[in-house]
Amino acid sequence: MHEAGETGTAVLLRRAEAGDEQAWRELVDRHAPVVWGVSRAFSANTADAEDVCQATWLLLAENLGRLRDPGALSAWLVTTARRESLRLHRARRRESPVGLDSDVLGTAGPVADPEHEVLRRWTSSRLARSFAELPQRCQQLLRVLAVAPEASYAQVSEALGWPRGTIGPKKSRCLAQLRRRMLAADVPEEVAG
Repeated sequence: MHEAGETGTAVLLRRAEAGDEQAWRELVDRHAPVVWGVSRAFSANTADAEDVCQATWLLLAENLGRLRDPGALSAWLVTTARRESLRLHRARRRESPVGLDSDVLGTAGPVADPEHEVLRRWTSSRLARSFAELPQRCQQLLRVLAVAPEASYAQVSEALGWPRGTIGPKKSRCLAQLRRRMLAADVPEEVAG
């Protein structure tokens, strides 16, 4: 039995610190969508987001016994993922030639038929350009929602550090803006949504 007032998170943290792998897995399962969402929102590509997630979980493992407020674990993870994303972004900017830090270089896959592949690439390039033209905050929000669609608005709010009540309206405005940009880029309306 645990002490009165001790939260489930506090118990899991204490058990994980003692080496309980099941407790560690449960902590990761509970918080992975938020960590992934923040990592993806602040990272240029999927590989960098995966690196940020890994670094965030490693930092948690190294600091399990030092967390002062177990109830603030989610906020700690969000802050840590954001800082790791920014740190990695600065490092990548120093080492990567302009334009080579995106997923575009590694997207080769099976081709169903040439016409379909041409249309897919044409639409993808216009979508990427339209998305890149959105304000940074819209890009961050839409990335989080795309990579963690099951995340609640409360989790998205926490991940981005925005007021919860702004998530839904901002999402609608950002999607409308993206749609307008796609239509302006001559993407067929049925593709633009």
